[in-house]
Amino acid sequence: MSGANRRAMLRQLLPGMVLPGVIYFLAVFVFGAGVILALACASSVPLIDVLMRVARGRAPTAASLLFVVIASISVSMAVISGSPMFILLKGAGMSAVLGVAFAFSAAINRPLTRTFAVRLSAECAESRRHLTERWRHPKALDIFKVLAFGWAVLLLLSAGQQVGLALTLSPGTVMALEGPLTTGATLIGVAASVMYVRRFRHSHPELGLLPVRVSN
Repeated sequence: MSGANRRAMLRQLLPGMVLPGVIYFLAVFVFGAGVILALACASSVPLIDVLMRVARGRAPTAASLLFVVIASISVSMAVISGSPMFILLKGAGMSAVLGVAFAFSAAINRPLTRTFAVRLSAECAESRRHLTERWRHPKALDIFKVLAFGWAVLLLLSAGQQVGLALTLSPGTVMALEGPLTTGATLIGVAASVMYVRRFRHSHPELGLLPVRVSN
């Protein structure tokens, strides 16, 4: 993974790790908000990301829009029902859905890990097309399928851990712990993926499985 990729990943992960807890505690202890209102404010982080991208003239990512939709649904259900659980279990539900999606993508030979790797490794359409063609090689497909199944297991375990947090801890504690724990699990998954892919750099150099980011 190149330095540019690492910086981009950290820019995406850090707000989700820090901001929900900060916003929640500010809402409760500074502005005197109730639990559900504070949780709703903490759930606005994906919306902030979308607005910042639009302000910079960049299109929001599909993932950001999906998170906004899910957050909106969970907040609406929490307000209607009066139960904060709909918000507290939002992360677990998202992790579970993503875990199933990764497993399904591998089962049908269209691993999401390959899709994400292409997007992270090249910016322009032509470069992405070349990488997509190269990584259709049977060996590359096998490698990305293993990675997809691995991420599916990690995400489903993470979902279980998030359910445990929501059911056993206070909302404030969940807000403080969920971001760092999820970010830590993501970083572990990325590190394990890179270590696994490096095993094939010399035996299959033609695949270019750890390319430098291409912009042209």
